[in-house]
Amino acid sequence: MRFNKSTKSLYIWLAVCISLILLLNWFVTDSERVEAVYSRAFYPFYQYLPKLIFGLLPFSVGDLLYLAIVLVLLYLVVKTIVLLFKKQFHNAWRGVLMLVGTALSLYIFFHLAWAINYYRVPVSKQLNLSVDTILLEDHLGVLAEQIQLANSLRAKINHEGKVRTRANAQIEELMRTDEEFPMLSKTQIHIKKPLSSVMISSFGTSGYLNPFSNEAHANADMPITSYPFTVTHELAHQMGIGFEDECNFIAYVKLRNHQDPWFQYAAYYESIQYLLRSLYLVDESMFQQYKAKLSEGIKSDLKKDQSYWENYTGWLTNVSGLFYDQYLKHNNQREGMARYGLVSRLIIAYEINMRKSGREAAR
Repeated sequence: MRFNKSTKSLYIWLAVCISLILLLNWFVTDSERVEAVYSRAFYPFYQYLPKLIFGLLPFSVGDLLYLAIVLVLLYLVVKTIVLLFKKQFHNAWRGVLMLVGTALSLYIFFHLAWAINYYRVPVSKQLNLSVDTILLEDHLGVLAEQIQLANSLRAKINHEGKVRTRANAQIEELMRTDEEFPMLSKTQIHIKKPLSSVMISSFGTSGYLNPFSNEAHANADMPITSYPFTVTHELAHQMGIGFEDECNFIAYVKLRNHQDPWFQYAAYYESIQYLLRSLYLVDESMFQQYKAKLSEGIKSDLKKDQSYWENYTGWLTNVSGLFYDQYLKHNNQREGMARYGLVSRLIIAYEINMRKSGREAAR
């Protein structure tokens, strides 16, 4: 079978893509190599490019890129189907090659631009946190302490009048001056709002990072209570952290240690929910016992959050959840959406270490 020049070019394109994917699959097998070569060297340098092109623009270019990618892929699919109906099999085959080549190219760029961070050395290992064995007594001790702190903070806070743009600037500055997490890239630290927060809420999403444009987004319509936590979580993604529990952990630590009571409360408010969910899986009666210790203010916040997200619950959120669950499983997070909840191990290990450090310093 003879091929014309353009068809040969498509085969060469596919061969190059497949070769690069095989190389990527080999590269990510060594987390130390990923950490040293990609996450600590290439990624911080590469970030200057999206920062220069997209970072200074006030709107989300990445949302437009998502739309463009979907439209291009749909166009290629429809065009190929039309050619098949017309029995133009040679041109239809070229359409298939173009579709596959485009998909593989996007896959490669997705990894090179950000997703190799999914395979770096875990934060727990880099910070010497022991997360393999968490004792129930430690879990309960941390939970009880955090409930007490959250109850106290909630009594001092009035969420009315809180300004999201001010919180964005404060958290961006907080992340720029980071000393606790040396593995974070500081090339670009900037949060944006989506083009449509209503649409994002319909997907059940409070925030996301666009890996193609390297833009971090926080839902501008979500309840204000957890907003600082979402911003910090998404900035952690932008700074090179892939795992969801690790971004949650970084958000917890950074906000916990901030002087603003709103930020501190956001840290404990989220942490308590994860710790309670983990406890529920172990002992439901004990879960109810600790949940009853929450103040009326916290319970009211939880009800408001639940009411907000229930307004958007439907087939779209279900499909989005299933898609993202599979996405995480295919990107080195076999737990899927449950990966978020693993932050409870990191929080407990961190708090235990803090207590030990405090006792040793007091000697």
